[in-house]
Amino acid sequence: MPDTLRPLTGRHAHFNGLGGKGIAPAAVLAHQAGMRVTGDDLADNHRTTAFAAEGINVTLGTNTAPPHAEYLVATGALPHQPGGPRRMARLEFVQHLLAAHDKKPIAVAGSLGKSTAAALLHRVLTPLAPSAYIGADVPGLLCGGQLAAGEWAVVEACEYQGAYRALVPEIVIALNLVQNHEDDFGPGTAGFERSLAGFLTDPPTPPRLAVLPEDVAALLAPRLAGHRSLRVETVGEDADWTIDITTADPTGTTFRLAQHGTHAGSWTVPAPGRHLVTAAACALVTSLHLGVTPADSAEALAGFRLPRRRMSTMHHDARLVLIDDNARQPGQAAALLQALRQAHPDRHLAIAVAPWGRKNQRDLAAWALGLSEADTVWVLPVGGTAVSGGEAPNADTRLAELIRLEGTAAYTVHPGGDLPLPPDRHADGLVVATAGYDASLTTFSVLHDQTIAAFGANPAPAA
Repeated sequence: MPDTLRPLTGRHAHFNGLGGKGIAPAAVLAHQAGMRVTGDDLADNHRTTAFAAEGINVTLGTNTAPPHAEYLVATGALPHQPGGPRRMARLEFVQHLLAAHDKKPIAVAGSLGKSTAAALLHRVLTPLAPSAYIGADVPGLLCGGQLAAGEWAVVEACEYQGAYRALVPEIVIALNLVQNHEDDFGPGTAGFERSLAGFLTDPPTPPRLAVLPEDVAALLAPRLAGHRSLRVETVGEDADWTIDITTADPTGTTFRLAQHGTHAGSWTVPAPGRHLVTAAACALVTSLHLGVTPADSAEALAGFRLPRRRMSTMHHDARLVLIDDNARQPGQAAALLQALRQAHPDRHLAIAVAPWGRKNQRDLAAWALGLSEADTVWVLPVGGTAVSGGEAPNADTRLAELIRLEGTAAYTVHPGGDLPLPPDRHADGLVVATAGYDASLTTFSVLHDQTIAAFGANPAPAA
């Protein structure tokens, strides 16, 4: 291991909630830095299993703070215990470790789609051997983390409760600004606009470059006015970097980039969905600034694969394609539907949604509009999220009614019950997508088995 990867070698870090998608990649960075890593979680999952396979001691059924550890990395949801190891939030620890290893962070921020965009950026920067902290199961990375030899690090920058303020990035990509985390930012987007503008301008060492889609730049412009030390480059149809989509077929989307009218190159995102083009364009602009040639980034991008639960194919046969996705906001659901239309233009498209969260009620009218491009919508029960501050118990029925008002067939369904489809569904086959939080995975698994049994031609799942 090079000397630059040795500064924290041998130090002990303990991770509460090791199986969580935000904690796990931080633990990977520590493990690959040669630190002594231990962790715990209340229940086993595929991430705790992966850590155990790496020889890491994982305690299940508890969250503890071993007194002999030097660092305790924990979610803010866990109560603070006085004394013991130095307690750090996950991004605080990530920044500490990256700085100790002379890595320059590139922060990927925004309301939605950060994990996929960070995975795209990590992929196109392959020639620079970047490190990664990404809160998703990214193909080729251990639980979304990697400490590599290059000087750059791709960091998914969570905005909730200002978590990303712990980072000191040189470059920031901010994908979008939509209403989210209302319990933290309040209604609308003004709270996140203030937070993101502060992230870009307030630190003692602010980033030197922000790569923003043109609509995000327009929203932030009044708050960034006068901060001339921050260079902002926009991406879009009428921006510093213009996007021209040349082909969109079931296998992916090809587009060109031009900077102020000068052609910069042509690339193909090897997955359907126009929403991926904006994320890829921001990543490619960043890569060009860092000296990656268009040919090298195009070659790297050709090998890109989506993270787990991003349009993941669970089953595929002549009659049925079954997709699972983590879409949990109306815009994400609409983007998923557009991508599935691109991939399967002749099939009937049904989507089963469980958008319910425990902290904020859903905007049901926005969800109805976002789902209106489906042929059929199955709305799953609110269930255990019908708690104080969460959803109303009848939100599923109300959402189905609103979807029908948009002209789309919609039904409330229960796993194990009937899965209704109109009799005139396309003869060319059926696409069914499940979309929602990871907390609904058990429900989705039951629905997957039921859908395959009801509509599939081959009971064996796709490889």
